[in-house]
Amino acid sequence: MSKYVKEMMMDQFRTDLDGSRSVLILDLKGLDAVSEWGLRRDLRKKQIKLRTLKNSLARRVFTEMGLAGLDQFLSGPSVAVWGGAGVAELAKEISAQVKKLKKPAIKGGAVDGVVVGPGQVEEITKLPSREALIGRVAALALAPAQRIVSLANAPGSGLAGQIATLAIPKDDEPSAEGEAVVEGDAVVEGETPTEAVPAAE
Repeated sequence: MSKYVKEMMMDQFRTDLDGSRSVLILDLKGLDAVSEWGLRRDLRKKQIKLRTLKNSLARRVFTEMGLAGLDQFLSGPSVAVWGGAGVAELAKEISAQVKKLKKPAIKGGAVDGVVVGPGQVEEITKLPSREALIGRVAALALAPAQRIVSLANAPGSGLAGQIATLAIPKDDEPSAEGEAVVEGDAVVEGETPTEAVPAAE
């Protein structure tokens, strides 16, 4: 293979990666053509890219990207997968495909530039999805505002409750309506009438 062709292949791989620092390396050895076609089709539906690697060229590209640690996984047949909605979704989809097809194996990969082994890739599948993380962050961001609103409303609701309590008459308090007493010749409302005393002669 000429140097020119190698450079073209490396340029194409760089372009396809588009700076992605989350990539998994697989071994598809033993997978028949039909199964591989189905795998590629399923991954394409989820915006996940798959490329068969020439190990020597892939090493050079990964080293340029600061992912030299991926060299340890570049022996024998190697395939790179990357893309999707996020690294957790990528790991979950690849793990599900490996379990379904049985033949492929996850060699390792890189997550945001950090090299991980196959066991760590399995741990990544347990992470929440990007949407779930966004929801959690939004809930945490809104929580202080909700507390402030509830605290601002608390005094008003407490005062309204106290006013309502005072407005309700108690059963043991006599009603002042219709009660009057005579004081001299005047009638005073709100007092209990007393027996009239005859005037002295």
